[in-house]
Amino acid sequence: MAVDPARRLASVLFGAVCAVVFGFAAGVVWMVPCMMFGRALPSLVLPAGWLLGLVVRRWLRFDGVLGATLAALATLVAAAYTACLVVAATISGMMGVGFVQAIADAGPGMLLGLARIAQGPSELGLYVAGALLAAITALPIKRSRA
Repeated sequence: MAVDPARRLASVLFGAVCAVVFGFAAGVVWMVPCMMFGRALPSLVLPAGWLLGLVVRRWLRFDGVLGATLAALATLVAAAYTACLVVAATISGMMGVGFVQAIADAGPGMLLGLARIAQGPSELGLYVAGALLAAITALPIKRSRA
């Protein structure tokens, strides 16, 4: 049965929105140990990417290149969001204001700018490795027929 192009586009857009939302959720969960240890933990991108790859493959059910792309996108969203939250927590601690107040006062532009400045080559390499792991995990498993 042929799939209507408009329906396929709606499905892909909904899947992209879901992948981004899962990325934000993974970023918030990733932020918990960062706040507990008081510093950024970029190495947690690897388990986050693996889990997001599983989510895209099993829950969103996108196969092939599209699923791999959505999983990698979700992982990069989680990494960027966590970096922004770490910056907000640092501002909050240094300025003596609440976490939400620091986010509101700084705004998204400043948080993204400071998060970009705080990332070194090793963190960026880990983020790319996590996105690749998510993409590989999201690919379907080829099973031989016996």
